[in-house]
Amino acid sequence: MADSFGIPQLMDYLLQMGLKIGRVDREQEIIEVAFHGNHGQWRMIIGIQQSGDVRKLMLIAPHIDTVTTKKRLECLEALMAVNYRIALGKFGLDLDDGEVRLEETIPLADHDISFKQFQLAFSAIMQTVAIYHSLLPRIVYGNESVQEALRSCERDFFQKADQSANTDELPAISDPDRTEKPPELDVDDVMAEVTRLLEEHNG
Repeated sequence: MADSFGIPQLMDYLLQMGLKIGRVDREQEIIEVAFHGNHGQWRMIIGIQQSGDVRKLMLIAPHIDTVTTKKRLECLEALMAVNYRIALGKFGLDLDDGEVRLEETIPLADHDISFKQFQLAFSAIMQTVAIYHSLLPRIVYGNESVQEALRSCERDFFQKADQSANTDELPAISDPDRTEKPPELDVDDVMAEVTRLLEEHNG
């Protein structure tokens, strides 16, 4: 009974959210979902990791960007600053190829996670990608300072969110294979938390 939560339940959660599932690996316990937005296409990998008796839910957005030798320290400083700002998730760097990914690992208490908990965590990762997708290009190619790039990303996102507040669309994120109205993902709750954190650390 303790091991009953797994890929079928996660697939059900994703379908309840109206999202199209891309690839499923039941043996590795991994699901892949693809999105596209104003900044191009990106993926979310959802998986379950077993370590002894502990099971963890993994949410990973891989290949957000790449850190090269150009302005490397500034890029790393910016990623660390974002990690300090956000409520869920953290940016990580693959030292071998410079890949930047956003990930969150959630222990499954009683080997389970509710739909609402999953929805909030998933939405928080989506919002972070939407806010900071242009962070490193602003520094590397736009010659903005770390602080300028952070402020620009946050300002642009919230301006777009304000403009779309009276519409049914999620800001900057959509599923290319869906034509009907996107589902409600508790975006207001996530944005309120992001706003609160930004005010705390900028105040």
